[in-house]
Amino acid sequence: MNQEAFTLGSWWTQGGPVMYPLAVYSILGIAVLIEKLFFLRKISGSEIELVRKAADDLLSGKSTAESGAGPVWIILTRLRKLVGDGLGTDALVRAAEREVSRLEDIAMRGMIWLAIIGNTAPFVGLFGTVVGIIRAFHGLSGQGLPSDPSQNSELIRGISEALVSTATGLMVAVPAVIAYNYLLREIRSRIGRIDLACADYADAIGNGKVKK
Repeated sequence: MNQEAFTLGSWWTQGGPVMYPLAVYSILGIAVLIEKLFFLRKISGSEIELVRKAADDLLSGKSTAESGAGPVWIILTRLRKLVGDGLGTDALVRAAEREVSRLEDIAMRGMIWLAIIGNTAPFVGLFGTVVGIIRAFHGLSGQGLPSDPSQNSELIRGISEALVSTATGLMVAVPAVIAYNYLLREIRSRIGRIDLACADYADAIGNGKVKK
């Protein structure tokens, strides 16, 4: 394989038609990853600790001036509205659990695409491998195997397509699987901490520790 084969353009042309769906997979996977990383910043550990501190202050009878614009603070605002409507502690805790469940649903949106990419990209690459092998055998049947196989352009093109499509499928799938597992672990961990913090906050305001 000559030096030209290592350029991006030649890699694309050698991979055959399966490069198009794999390119779409790559763009989609990157978009989901970026969106989820931005969302995780909105439910960062620092904000969760502030909620925890607000709940602790309320339980100890201290005044609190919690404020913010992130999803966690939206939940707290709704809880404060509910306690103003006269809901009891148990009802507030259940309301907090429902709000956190909604937040988890939002956090998980789009994650299915990373799972699909990670599971199907290798098979798309495998399809390209099969097509490349078929092309290679077609070259053998048409021109036979000369003393120098490199002279059979169809054979070389088929082998190249098979290898490049396989490699590209794995290159797309592996990062998607890594991103999926990382994001899933982070989402579950942070949602669990938010659930506990919001439940404590609901318990605090339900016991009359804030002015209604």
